[in-house]
Amino acid sequence: MKKWICLLLCAALLLLCACAPPSEGPENPGTDPGIENPGDGEDPGGQDDPDDPVGPAVTYYTNPVFEPIFADPTVIRHTDGTFYAYATSDYSTWDGENRASRTALIPIIKSDDLVNWEYVGDVFNASNRPTWRPASFGIWAPDIIRIGDTYNLYYSFAGWADAQNSAIGVATAPHPEGPWTDHGMVVDTPTTGVQQSIDSFTFEYEGGIYMIWGSYYGMFYIELTADGLSVKEGAKAVQIGGRTNFSTYEAAWLTQYGDYWYLFTSHGNCCEGLNTNYYVQAFRAESPFGPYYGEDGNPMLGSGLGTNVIRNNADFVGCGHNAVIQDDAGDYWIVYHGYDTTQPGTVDGTNRRALCIDKLYWDGGWPHTQNNGASAGETVAPYILPAEEQSA
Repeated sequence: MKKWICLLLCAALLLLCACAPPSEGPENPGTDPGIENPGDGEDPGGQDDPDDPVGPAVTYYTNPVFEPIFADPTVIRHTDGTFYAYATSDYSTWDGENRASRTALIPIIKSDDLVNWEYVGDVFNASNRPTWRPASFGIWAPDIIRIGDTYNLYYSFAGWADAQNSAIGVATAPHPEGPWTDHGMVVDTPTTGVQQSIDSFTFEYEGGIYMIWGSYYGMFYIELTADGLSVKEGAKAVQIGGRTNFSTYEAAWLTQYGDYWYLFTSHGNCCEGLNTNYYVQAFRAESPFGPYYGEDGNPMLGSGLGTNVIRNNADFVGCGHNAVIQDDAGDYWIVYHGYDTTQPGTVDGTNRRALCIDKLYWDGGWPHTQNNGASAGETVAPYILPAEEQSA
């Protein structure tokens, strides 16, 4: 009798299983349960699953993205979606012209994806080179902003380590490729009292135009006129970083993220070939005018040195003087120069500071690259919308 009861129970169970509906699988039908959801913030580059037939394919890049030299980069995105980058004038021959003659100044490159760059010319040449400082002075560290329909490009004009005779000028153009018209000096050491008046970052805030600048003698801001061509009448330089007579950083870049403003600064010596120890730190504040603090709570206007973003590793050294820009997935990318340790430290006697990019991660509200160093080898690239979708 027990044998028949067991057989009947087994038959009933089999019948119930046959009638049950099929499993619905993962909650998101477009996501492989073994692959991280591409909508999560931790997905490198913010790109979709490469095996997803309806999503864009993941693309990759390898640092450096432009070489041999593109130092102190600044970057902006044109209204047509193209990225433009500008760099310190170098004295080498990488573009086939004799840059050592100092007639080709502030190179311009462009890209559709932040990875593949094309050289398109220079801001200044023999016909429009600024002459309001001695010809022996260098033109360095450009800074680009769009004000209305005009592109303002600021540049440092100084002798090497000449803290008393440094200045920042501005040129304008209707397009990122030019043509450029120089408007002369905006700030200098004698008129502002700021020693080493180089390395500007210009930004718009609540209808005003402001400049942050300074190198190793403190960091300051000042309000400019509405067109950004001169200091606003009555405006004075206000110190936001550094000790009274000295600081350990330069090359400001300001980015807003969440509830804070993040001020990126470069520390160390920029220009010693493969022996360079240059790196990026960050401070943050609730206002673009400070007060700024590092993650350790120490003030920038004092002894604070900020929180590390990127520094030397085995593959790249001297990583610094950065810009920051977003891709179309909303991820932030640091654009900077670095020395590839597999290459010589100089080209034609000029430091071989090549252009690199890396994604920023915001752990605990503080930015850093993966492992706080430059990436080497194949890395997931920024996500850029197809051209036909950018204008939509």
